Amino acid sequence: MNLLIRKDLYTQRVSTYFLTILWFIIFTNFFTDGQPIRHVILLAVVAYFIAISSNTKSFEKESVLINSLPVTRKQVVLAKYAAGLIWFVLSAVAVLIYIFLFETFAPFPARMMSITELLIALGSFFLLISIYYPLQFKAGYVLASTLTVMIPVLAMMSLTIIKNILENPRMTSTHEWMMHIAQLLTTNQWTFAFLFLLVSALVTWLSIQLSIRIYGNSDFDHA
Repeated sequence: MNLLIRKDLYTQRVSTYFLTILWFIIFTNFFTDGQPIRHVILLAVVAYFIAISSNTKSFEKESVLINSLPVTRKQVVLAKYAAGLIWFVLSAVAVLIYIFLFETFAPFPARMMSITELLIALGSFFLLISIYYPLQFKAGYVLASTLTVMIPVLAMMSLTIIKNILENPRMTSTHEWMMHIAQLLTTNQWTFAFLFLLVSALVTWLSIQLSIRIYGNSDFDHA
């Protein structure tokens, strides 16, 4: 399985790393204003984008070769999820350096991500690939990537809507309720992060079982 993980790492296209810059522009307008939620979403999406970039349309053709090797289809699936953790670590390093540079040199109110925010980003990333891989094994790269990329975009749209609601003076009761929720999450970050990771781990386990079943029943003889 280690060979399969290294295969994904070594065959990753260099252009993928440059294309990740687009996500920094989309989610932070290329400067960070210190909003932790933007950093969490950015990290999850950057790691997710790099992970799925190693599973392009050529995956079906590669599967014919991979399945001729002395590895089981279960190992192929497990290697994909395991490689995801490596992509997350590399993405976390890049995002933290990005935040550090702005915190140190730029005149913007940025701050470094906390451990709980990193854990929430990790859980969010695995939720994304947990949706992606079963779809990719069943329906292919295009449909899987299109549907899952919509999730972070919808998340950013939701944040914009929430921000507009909070700035509307006529929505006093809603503003107070949402501020109360935000305060609860802030004062109980470790509890929330632990519960979120627990849910993410459960969903990931179910996703792995589903992916193993789908991939195990796939026919790549004519791919």
